[in-house]
Amino acid sequence: MSTPLYPVAPRGELREGFVWIAIGAAIVMASWRMDRMSQHGAQIYTAPGLWPGLVGLAIALLGGFLAWRSVRRARQSSWTAVEPDDTDYAPLAHFRLAAAFFFIYALLLVGHGLPFWVGTALFVTAYVFVFRRADRLAGARSGTQRGDVVLALACGIATAVVVTLVFEQLFFVRLP
Repeated sequence: MSTPLYPVAPRGELREGFVWIAIGAAIVMASWRMDRMSQHGAQIYTAPGLWPGLVGLAIALLGGFLAWRSVRRARQSSWTAVEPDDTDYAPLAHFRLAAAFFFIYALLLVGHGLPFWVGTALFVTAYVFVFRRADRLAGARSGTQRGDVVLALACGIATAVVVTLVFEQLFFVRLP
């Protein structure tokens, strides 16, 4: 019987699991310390830290599952059993461009006088257009520039509308 190989060595997964447990626990602790607005007559289910706390708990539980799975895998094979990685990753230039887009959105477009929905629509439209065009020019996707513009505008407007409505109407969060 051969030793099973995994995409990530069990030792690496164990470390990653503990990191996710720590991140989730930090989120739970931070949300627990948030003001519960009880002095304003708010109920516990409307406390600002409820959803972040539940998300943090889910992150910690999933980190625990990852750590448990790594221990199970290490028992079956070894702590270093890993298969060769032949994944075709995105070029580093694409990663840098995506990171630049995210920083521009977070630091310049949102919270500086521009309405949230406009900044979001601009960000998503530009992001979709640039990466669709790059794929098309590289031969990975067919289509026209006009099609890229139409798709990018549709994605940008739809995302801005849906995100704004969800946050303001469902979560009662006023957006800048």
